[in-house]
Amino acid sequence: MDRISKLIGALSREEPEAPPSDPLPAVMADGAIDTLSSVIRIMGDESFPLDGDNDPNAFPVTCAEFARHIENGAGVPSFGIDPAPDGRRSWGRVRRFFADRRHAENQYVTERLGDYRDVVQDLVSGLRNIVQRDQQTEDTICESLESIKDAVETGDIARIKSSLNDTVQQVQETFTLQRQEYEERLEELNDRMSCLRKDLVDAREEMQRDSLTNAYNRGAFDTAIKRSLNMRLIMQQPVTLLMIDVDNFKQVNDTFGHAAGDDALRQLGDTLSRNFIRKSDIVARYGGDEFAVILPDTNPDHARKLIDRFLKQAAAVRIAAGPDEPLAACSVGYTELSEDDTVESAVERADKALYEAKSAGRNRARFIPPNS
Repeated sequence: MDRISKLIGALSREEPEAPPSDPLPAVMADGAIDTLSSVIRIMGDESFPLDGDNDPNAFPVTCAEFARHIENGAGVPSFGIDPAPDGRRSWGRVRRFFADRRHAENQYVTERLGDYRDVVQDLVSGLRNIVQRDQQTEDTICESLESIKDAVETGDIARIKSSLNDTVQQVQETFTLQRQEYEERLEELNDRMSCLRKDLVDAREEMQRDSLTNAYNRGAFDTAIKRSLNMRLIMQQPVTLLMIDVDNFKQVNDTFGHAAGDDALRQLGDTLSRNFIRKSDIVARYGGDEFAVILPDTNPDHARKLIDRFLKQAAAVRIAAGPDEPLAACSVGYTELSEDDTVESAVERADKALYEAKSAGRNRARFIPPNS
């Protein structure tokens, strides 16, 4: 058996659990066990659901069970492995579990990459067909104009009239056919792009949420803003980024306590979720008392209407332990993503707009356009 087979083991059958002829020193053995169990735990923590996974949490749980099995011989209920009284490990099952999962992940990624390549090929093919159709339309119109020119040079009124009628009819038919082909091609491309949107929505649902506000957390935002920049470049649709900060939040904490501050953040998280309700909208707690919102397919004018509605509702939030008057107004800075943006430039511009809003007073919004 070669070195790779010794490390990975057979995929289709169990290997006999033969004791090593030359046991490792205890310190090295303990280190190897700790490392292997850590690798299995990380594989579960950093996993992503595959097409056949009915429960996205099942695989991380199984990884944790296998890690405990590696550490002390505990049972693995998910795989029907009972705990061993003498601490014996089922190393063959461990190898099969790891290798089978890696094989499934490789197949999943390969299929997804194939799907995306197909979308790109369809897009390129559609653009090529449009260019060809435009050239054909131009050639047809040029031929018709030459026909009219020849008729004019003869001075024959009947021939001129006939040539004009034929040209008008031919141009109408050409543009009608061109429009039909455009519509069919656009419909086909939109169907393929819908698959990309669904993948983004599904990925968004898998993101982790902030435990206090139930908004998505900072890690989820970092992932979402990168995807939004990519989709902005590919689909040429507007995306607006909002940075939101609670006004006088430190004063609320200092005066009424951190419990009151937490209550204010929870209520503002709920207010954001009620105002930005589309599945594609990303509402995240950026850090502390700052929130971030990503609005795909939304231009700044439309975003401003949503922001004004949110500010009005946020200004009415009352803290349970505080006085009767509301204290939790917010300031908002927002900008539109551009093709030239990086994550850093987009966030920096929205943060700058937020700073301008806070400098101008409480409960207001400021916009900074791209390339400014």
